[in-house]
Amino acid sequence: MNSTKPAVVTAAALLFSGGAGAGAIDDEIAVIKARLKQLEQQVQAQNRVIQEKDRQLEALAEKPQRHKAASGGWFQRIELGGAVEVEAGYSDPDAGNGSSDIVVATAEVGIAAQINDWVASEITLLYEEDEGSVDVDVATISIANPDRPWFISAGQQYLPFGSYQSNLVSDPLTLEIGETRETAVVAGLESDGFTGGIYAFNGDVDEGGDDEIGSFGLFAGYGRESNGSSFRVNAGYISNIGDSDGLQDSINDNLGGSDFNHQVPGVTLDALFATGPFTFIAEYTAATERFRMNELAFNGGGAQPSAFNIEAGYGFTLAGKEATAAIAYQETNEAVALGLAEKRIAAAISVNIMENTALAFEWAHDDDYSAADGGTDENGGDRLTAQLAVEF
Repeated sequence: MNSTKPAVVTAAALLFSGGAGAGAIDDEIAVIKARLKQLEQQVQAQNRVIQEKDRQLEALAEKPQRHKAASGGWFQRIELGGAVEVEAGYSDPDAGNGSSDIVVATAEVGIAAQINDWVASEITLLYEEDEGSVDVDVATISIANPDRPWFISAGQQYLPFGSYQSNLVSDPLTLEIGETRETAVVAGLESDGFTGGIYAFNGDVDEGGDDEIGSFGLFAGYGRESNGSSFRVNAGYISNIGDSDGLQDSINDNLGGSDFNHQVPGVTLDALFATGPFTFIAEYTAATERFRMNELAFNGGGAQPSAFNIEAGYGFTLAGKEATAAIAYQETNEAVALGLAEKRIAAAISVNIMENTALAFEWAHDDDYSAADGGTDENGGDRLTAQLAVEF
């Protein structure tokens, strides 16, 4: 009803007024219409401004999220880690004076990147004070189908020939004979606890001076975990153990630029069993043939070096901190030309004194080869080592 009142008032005004009054009303109505149109245009303009501001606010709200997603995704694909090990040691040989030193045994930084669902890459830089330089220790590209068990790894890497696991501070003697770092292509399968594959590389000790991809290896392993216990067994074969890090320098030095005449295969076998706080490790590494005498000598002929390590470890709590104690017995055979001990007994204890920080102590007793075998015939030398290590 109220909406009809202006119309009634306007009709009465037209009825009782003359022509001039009607013209004035028409002019007033025109002014009102113009004013209404102007107000309508202002409202539309204001709506456009409000819409634009809303769009800008939405864009500002989304921009940090897009940046966060992009940077978060990048960081999620990258893992950065490293380790520093500082060692203080005292050596007391049976012959001669004792010696002591403090060294940076290891300074290592590694970067691993998950490029996409299939491809990953890893780069590791390593510094060891005894070596005196920073080296690219590992540089690999790995390809694996997430829905299939196969994988391929290409680049500079430690070949799957031996595991060399230990709870000691020092490396086992098996590592001194068998550990091999080469630029290689490794292809394998991993499924239901089984791992196996093959690899190929151009060795540093070249047969007949040939510079070609002439060395290869095979590896296989199987492991299981159940009811607080686990075990793993690995086996490996390499077509030329002379390419191992511990043998190649000695062989090349002995040859003095002469050609390496033949490849000497090597085999390795290791096992690890853990149950509760106890861990047991056993490993054997050996050449399957003899080297030539001018390549690696032993007792008037060619050497066929080998080594084994038997170790037991026990995990416990010391002053509220996680700790591990270990004892090991190791032997080598026909490895006097490599400067290795014939026998070693070692014991160590390591304590996680703080997060990612461990303090370890090791005692090791070495017996050298007899004089008849080219050694010093010393019955033993003792070595004490303290190590402070951090991981990040």
